Amino acid sequence: MFNEKDKSYPIELVADFLGVNSRTLYYYERFKLVCPLRRGRKRYYSKEDINWLEYIRELMYEQGMNLRSIIILIKRRDNVIMTKCPQDVADCFKNYLMRVKED
Repeated sequence: MFNEKDKSYPIELVADFLGVNSRTLYYYERFKLVCPLRRGRKRYYSKEDINWLEYIRELMYEQGMNLRSIIILIKRRDNVIMTKCPQDVADCFKNYLMRVKED
């Protein structure tokens, strides 16, 4: 679905891939769960953003965590997230934290 040459994907494509509504991604952005690249009013998600969002959905639907708990863990930069996720997702989390610090 995702082309190796592309570095970012529009919100509609990402929402469809993740099986969520675009509004869900806006909601995640509002709570700083993801920081997509913005070009004007358009949002574009990197592969790292998509991996990170997949992991958040896994925490919610497979691990039974609610969104509030995930947000608290992220704000605390708790190592619980880092130790329980695959290395590529941990790298995405580190990338996410660097982008949040820039805001």
